[in-house]
Amino acid sequence: MTNAVKVRFSRDGDYFHYLWAARRCLKLLIPNHNLVAVAIEGASRTEDAQDAPGSWEEVVDVAEYYGSEKLSEAQKVSYIQLKHSTRQSDKPWTLSGIAQTIKAFADRYKELLDSPGTTDLASRVEFQFVSNRPIAATLAELLTNLKSSSNKSLPKEAQEFRRLTGLDANKFKGFCNCLTLQGRELNYQLLRTALSLDTQDFLPDNDVDAPIRLKELVHTKALSESLNDSVITKNDVLRALRVSNEEELFPARSRLESLENSIQRSQEDEIVSQIKLAAVPVLVHAPGGVGKSVLAQRIQSSFDNESICIVYDSFGNGDYRRRSQTRHRHKDGLVQIANELSGNALCYPLIPSPHSDESAYMKAFLSRLRESANSVRSKNEKALICIVVDAADNAEMEAELLNASPSFPKDLLKEPLVEGTRLVVFCRTERIHYLDPPSRVQKLELSPFEWDESAKHLRRTFPQASDHAVDQFHRLTGGNPRIQANAISQYRTLSEVLASLGPTIRTIDTAIEAQLEHALASVKESIDQKSRSKIDVLCRALAVLRPLVPISVLSILSGLPESAVTSFATDFGRPLLINEGTLQFRDEPVETWFRNKFMANDQELEGFIQILRPLAQHNAYVASSVPYLLLEAKKIDELVALAIGRGDLPTENPAEKREIELQRFQLALKAALRAKKYVDAARLAFLAGRETAGNSRQRKLQQQNTDLVADFMPGSVYDIVYGRIFGGDWLGSQHAYEAGLLSYLPQFRGEAASRLRMAYDWLANWSSLPDEERQREGVKIADIAEMAIAEFNLRGADGTVDHLNHWQSRTSFTAGRLLARRFIDHGRFEALDSLALHANAHPRLILAIALELHAIHRFTPEDAAQRAFKFLSKNTKRVDQFDFNLESEYLLAIT
Repeated sequence: MTNAVKVRFSRDGDYFHYLWAARRCLKLLIPNHNLVAVAIEGASRTEDAQDAPGSWEEVVDVAEYYGSEKLSEAQKVSYIQLKHSTRQSDKPWTLSGIAQTIKAFADRYKELLDSPGTTDLASRVEFQFVSNRPIAATLAELLTNLKSSSNKSLPKEAQEFRRLTGLDANKFKGFCNCLTLQGRELNYQLLRTALSLDTQDFLPDNDVDAPIRLKELVHTKALSESLNDSVITKNDVLRALRVSNEEELFPARSRLESLENSIQRSQEDEIVSQIKLAAVPVLVHAPGGVGKSVLAQRIQSSFDNESICIVYDSFGNGDYRRRSQTRHRHKDGLVQIANELSGNALCYPLIPSPHSDESAYMKAFLSRLRESANSVRSKNEKALICIVVDAADNAEMEAELLNASPSFPKDLLKEPLVEGTRLVVFCRTERIHYLDPPSRVQKLELSPFEWDESAKHLRRTFPQASDHAVDQFHRLTGGNPRIQANAISQYRTLSEVLASLGPTIRTIDTAIEAQLEHALASVKESIDQKSRSKIDVLCRALAVLRPLVPISVLSILSGLPESAVTSFATDFGRPLLINEGTLQFRDEPVETWFRNKFMANDQELEGFIQILRPLAQHNAYVASSVPYLLLEAKKIDELVALAIGRGDLPTENPAEKREIELQRFQLALKAALRAKKYVDAARLAFLAGRETAGNSRQRKLQQQNTDLVADFMPGSVYDIVYGRIFGGDWLGSQHAYEAGLLSYLPQFRGEAASRLRMAYDWLANWSSLPDEERQREGVKIADIAEMAIAEFNLRGADGTVDHLNHWQSRTSFTAGRLLARRFIDHGRFEALDSLALHANAHPRLILAIALELHAIHRFTPEDAAQRAFKFLSKNTKRVDQFDFNLESEYLLAIT
């Protein structure tokens, strides 16, 4: 055999190693699996400090760490040697063939037993020998016997085995119990196919490049450049699958209110029983306010521990109507539900892909649903997986409004029910037609409270309520839980509650109308007689505008003072949520009532649009809302003309103008295509493409000036962050800019801290990349400065100094200059003084601040300047006056 052929066979072995390890790395994505790290070619350098690398590491091709990379904290550690043979794949391994491996494993076992603080670690360590060749039957039988026997009288083969280990009898048996010999593993050709299939299990469709990227990740960690960082973590695998944020795995978390103090319904057991017996999807319907969302959550708690119930919230406190918080798409709902199932260790996660369509997501979801059902039924054949979708009608209404594909609940109802699963969809009775359920779907109606339930509800707040009072309360509210809750929350005494409800029975609509009348009475106290009719304009605005509706806009439209609008919302009570100068509906019944009561017909809607359009040039929110109103009024021609003509755009902020203009193009394009106006669609597509290029430049400008965005576009901060428009060259860099932007606004600082932590996690991941990849995904000075500013806004000067201390001198000095310029632009001179005084161990930051202050004829505090001068005096070097390098910048700073 020539050397060239031998090299090829050796390459086969390497390839086998990479593919096998890549498959194992996918387990890092599985929740509750507890695998936290996979080390390639040796053990992790994060193992306890006293454990210096030993000769035993030469046989460790892969090390797996569960719970922690630190041995003292790990739940389990597996040391694995891999062996592959192309020409002798059928030749069994004998004891002599793996003698070197056995000895090395035993040496490591001995070290662990002798290491202080690891007395119990031996029981948490596993040694594996894995090969595509078979294990000799005699060897496999010998190991089995050694694990079970007392080892007092060993046969000759067993004595040879023990001699290889150099362990006494007790330690030898313990070692044997930790040892696994696994033969007949797939060869490298079959592993290549298996890796592709495994990777596909995590994605909605087949990404042919994903397994290649995973294999290359392992290959890179096996090279000399990764000698000091050979560990693969979850972030590394997500990077290979092109995911930069774990939030992408949970895009629509539930915002349903807690079930504290919820009342068990008399119907509950019967409905749950029918759901469990149903062989078809179940549609639970009821009028508004009867308690569908509460029942959806109570269903979740009614299943036994071996069954799993996932509740999906389609309403999301009204955020389902926001472009940045959509909940109706397959990539929203199906990904969220699948990954909640995965979080229960029932199936693989569903990693979203930008190129996958609705069909791909549905197939991937059903596959995971089937896998989850099989998982729970393997433990108990009667166990079930139940998927509950609350407010499915809202999801479909939003999809229709946007001229989008059908919502995922509507499509899900048309799919055959997976064996061992149940599907429950909630919607309003009058909206069943939106979901167009197949005839096979079983419909169950939820009834209002019975007398006993109304009694419990009332007596929780008024425990002394008599049966007569309960009779009145139950009769006047029609047993509607929402009417009851609203009435109880608005009044202090029982007599006031009953008086507000009487004297006749009220439906949910009449009850909410009564609340509006109460709010109206309060508002009238602050306005004159002529202005009282303006309350209708306020209600109409709330009905047709998308959340979050600025109070200032409502004030302009209605002519009421902002304080009166706020009073109206406060008096209306819990269904309206006031959030940082905006209003939104907290409750779906209230939103529905508003939209039914105040939604104008086509002629009235035209008049409303005419009221709003003059405001568009001066208000970005209104400018972004007008296209949706035109779409709702079915004025497609006007919508197209508005987009093409570029009229009614805000003039004060070019950035907001461009963003709104692009949204108009996209909305008008979809509407034109749906209306088969193909000529208009072609023009819009051309303009949208051109605008997209300009939009990229705008987003770059916003990213470079997060401080200005926070100052001049505070109302857009939420959408900018959740629109994920920021980002740099390194994966996860968007979190740095999101943290910087959010940190300027007090109400978002908790979230800013979370984003900053994510940025640091990805930065640590970047630092472990090979040199070539780090250069390709370079961290820019602006990235570092943005994180430094976020640190200051969140933690103060100490946080900024700590952050900059982690970077090289030139880098931190330049980043410090950029930070100083931003602070100077905002007149934050006290902040700069604080930074300079806290930079005791970082004189280069003092110099950076001094250099920028010098440009505007200001100076650093005297103490800080003295420290910087001492630093320069100890680092003397001749600087040519024309040499503008780092030292010359230092000189400029000190002079």
